[in-house]
Amino acid sequence: MHSPRETIPPRSTAAVLELLPPFPIVLVTTRTNVITIGQIEYFTFSPLRIGIAVAHSRHTYSLLKAEREFVVNVATAELLPAVRTCGSVSGRDCDKFDAAGLTREPSTVVSAVSVGECGAHIECIVKKEIAFEERTWFVGEVVAARMVPGHRGSDALLCGRNHYVLPGGIVGSR
Repeated sequence: MHSPRETIPPRSTAAVLELLPPFPIVLVTTRTNVITIGQIEYFTFSPLRIGIAVAHSRHTYSLLKAEREFVVNVATAELLPAVRTCGSVSGRDCDKFDAAGLTREPSTVVSAVSVGECGAHIECIVKKEIAFEERTWFVGEVVAARMVPGHRGSDALLCGRNHYVLPGGIVGSR
């Protein structure tokens, strides 16, 4: 026997999004800028391609169009103040690395810098763009990845609709 279901209008964006689990939130870097990104997804496994969605109005959008590469920097809960800062100020107006207290670190393959304080870095070269009305998905092929010893994806910061969270425990094998 199934429980009764509540109908949610499909145009009630916030209500529909509440039905989904929290999603990863990362710091994405170019050669000169860092931005907090909550729309990140893997698109293919072989080769591994990761996509990030960036609003057309963002400074990072024009940088990605010109530079064609980025680094996904995996933040932990300790970096929450930096995640907030990088998501609330524009790189057009200030140096967000300085504003957030973050360290630029050379990447291994791409010219985009990495965030030294992050536990993992995934370097990508843009292979495809998928444009929508307000934002474009930049799909990058992974060309290098690094991590600090002991880093686990389960330590990564997640973003719910109203709260930042950490992943829960394992509930079963796959």
